[in-house]
Order: sequence, then C-alpha cells, then structure tokens
Amino acid sequence: MEHKKIYYGWFVVFGCLMITCTMVPPIMALSNKFLIQVTGELQISRSAFTLANTILQGLGIFLSPMVSARLARGNMKRIQTVSIIGFVLSYASFSLATNVIHLYISSFFTGIFFLNASLIPVSMMITNWFIKKRGLAMSIAMAGIGVGGTIFSPVITWLLGAYGWRSTYRIMAVIILVLALPAALFILRKRPEDMGLLPYGSEDVSQQEAAPKSSPKKADIIFPLSVKESRTKVFFILFIFGMLCNGLINTGSLGHFPPAIEELQGPQVQALIISMYSMIGIFGKLVLGWLNDRFGVVASTAFGCITFALSFIFILFGQNINMLYIMALLFGLGDAIGTVTPPLITSAIFGAEKYGEAYGIANSFSQIGLSLGALMVAAIYDTSGSYNTAWILLLILTLGAFAGWVGAYAASRKYCEKPLPDSNTQNA
Repeated sequence: MEHKKIYYGWFVVFGCLMITCTMVPPIMALSNKFLIQVTGELQISRSAFTLANTILQGLGIFLSPMVSARLARGNMKRIQTVSIIGFVLSYASFSLATNVIHLYISSFFTGIFFLNASLIPVSMMITNWFIKKRGLAMSIAMAGIGVGGTIFSPVITWLLGAYGWRSTYRIMAVIILVLALPAALFILRKRPEDMGLLPYGSEDVSQQEAAPKSSPKKADIIFPLSVKESRTKVFFILFIFGMLCNGLINTGSLGHFPPAIEELQGPQVQALIISMYSMIGIFGKLVLGWLNDRFGVVASTAFGCITFALSFIFILFGQNINMLYIMALLFGLGDAIGTVTPPLITSAIFGAEKYGEAYGIANSFSQIGLSLGALMVAAIYDTSGSYNTAWILLLILTLGAFAGWVGAYAASRKYCEKPLPDSNTQNA
C-alpha cells in the first residue's frame, strides 16, 4: 500500500510555530515580568523601564518596509539564522545592564534582530507555501505566541524567584537559541519552489513532488498594480487605516485590561481572567483560520472584529464577575485579529508575489498603533479617572478596523486580473 507523503509546508508551519512560541512572548507578553526586579536593583522608574520596550517595538514603524523588502529579495535562511543569533545575544545583554541607557541600547539591537527573525519572515513563508488552507496554516503558526506565553510565564516567574533577573535573561536566551535556531536551519524554507514544489492548493498535493520550479501558482490572485501604484488608491488608504486601528486596540486592551480588572474584582480574579483569555486565544486563532479557509477573509475578519468589539461592552459591566467571564471568552476568540488577520488580509488583497512589500508597510502602521494604544488609554484614564470612555473608544476603533479591512478588500477586487472566489475559501 502506497503511503501519501505529508506536504512539506506543514513542517514549515511547525518551524514557524517554534519561532513564534520562543521569540515573540518574551518581547510582547512577558517583558514586564522583569519590571519589579530590574527597576528595584537599577533604581529607575517603571516608565523608564517601559520605554525600553517601546523603543524595541517602535523600530518596526521605520524598519518594517526595509526588512520585508530585504527578506523578499534576499536569502531568508541566512538573514533569519544570523538574526536569531543576534537576537539571543542582544536579549542576553539585558542581564549586563547597570543603568537605563544599557537597557535602551540592548532594546535597540534586540528590536532590529526581532524584526528580521520573527513575525515578518513567518508570515511571508506561510503566504508563499499556502494558497489553500492559508488561514489554518497562519493561525497554527501564530498560535505559538499563546502557547509560548502559557508555557514561559510560569517558567520566568520561577526563574526570577530562584535565580534573579540577570540569570533569567541569560537562561531564556539559551532556551530561545536551542529551540528557534534549529528550526531556522533545518526546517524552514522560504518558498516551495526552492524544493521543486508548488504552494499548497496550486494543484493536487500528490502531484507536487514532481512539480517544476517554473510552474505557475494556478490558484493565487494576480494583482497587476505595484505597491507603489496602490498607495494613491482608496483601497490602500482603507487598508492602512485598518492596520492603524488594529494596533491601537490591541495594546490599548492588552496593556490595560489587567489593571482595570484588578480594580473591579481584585488580583485573584484578574489572574484568572487573564489566564482564561490567553488560553481561549489559542483556540480563537484556529477558529479564525478555519473560517478564513471555509468562508473567506471577509467572514473571518467579521468574526474576529465583532467578538473583539463585544468584549469592550461586557467589560463596561465588569462589576458583575459573570460579565468578565463572558468578556474573557469573547476577547480570547477575537484576539487573533492582532496577529492572524493582518497577514491574511494582506495576502488576500495583494497575493503572494507582492505580499512582502505590502506587509512591510502594513506592519509599519500596525506598529504606530501598537506604540500609541496603551498611552492613549492611559491618558484617558488619567483625565477621567475611569476606563469606561477608553473601552467605548476601543470598541469604535475595532469597528473602524473591520470597516477599513473589508472596505479595502472589496475595493481592491476590481484591480485583479484573475478574480477569485477568494483563494481562502477553497476546501481541502
């Protein structure tokens, strides 16, 4: 009996999951776990420590287009491998800090290597390898963020208590090196054509082993406009508006749900709610990816944005603990719009060929939002003494992200030379 080989793109998905699981949580979700020990020993303010992470994240505003273009044109394996090593060394260098300037220098280099090694190359590889089931592949790869946060949060907590913050930075750097570097070296490949394959969904997978490198991508869209030409079109303005709103709502919520919930119900309920929406978020990414493949990018975007928006309504009534449980469910299901929807909507509009350049610009606007969202909510709280106005504003901005993305997708269809029933809607 002949056994059907597993399509190699699924191994790429696993390698991407290893990257997002190890490299992203220490930067995005877990960086503030070091805050109390670092600020206490270095005698710096919490704002000064937070600025280090702002520097790291803010680099994406300026560097994302250049990084995406370089990865699209260059040797991605070499760039990613060198960047993972650079990231590990830069991250470990936090342990050597004796003042806040050292933290800022480490953040600068860590941010540069992070851009070249993590989310941008991961989303580019998934887009190159998958036409059919692109949503599922992207959601599995990005689910690594939630998996890593769930695993490494207690690990870092224990390490900090047992060994202190300097040793914890070094131990985590070694863990990242051991898990992420082999994935980049031995598993990840930039595109299927490099292995004589076609993207998943181009034709029957059983025929792909023999596919010539020059074979066309039969099922992907053909978008004739260059990204530069697109910048003056209405759909592109809507596209980047959606990305900006998405950045604002993600850091605005993730940065301030914890203190808001603690004010409403105390620290024990806060810890439970955060654990709930973090775990549900892993499942939410898979649901959004399945919806994208089954019903298309508009349906998956609607699901993510509507559930995300509803979470702000329920936290308005957070004096009732049951409302917070519903909020955690909705927020966990919708949180995938922060990481899964942007690459899916970008590939749905521009196709795989122009994805890298378009996503670089999209990521720049997302980073602007990510840099400003938490500050915006904090300013509203400081002015009003309450988070309620901020939650209403974030609800409106979530609807703005939905309108921008769906409007951009709809307006861009008239430029496609080969209209698709949406490449993401095809079933296996």
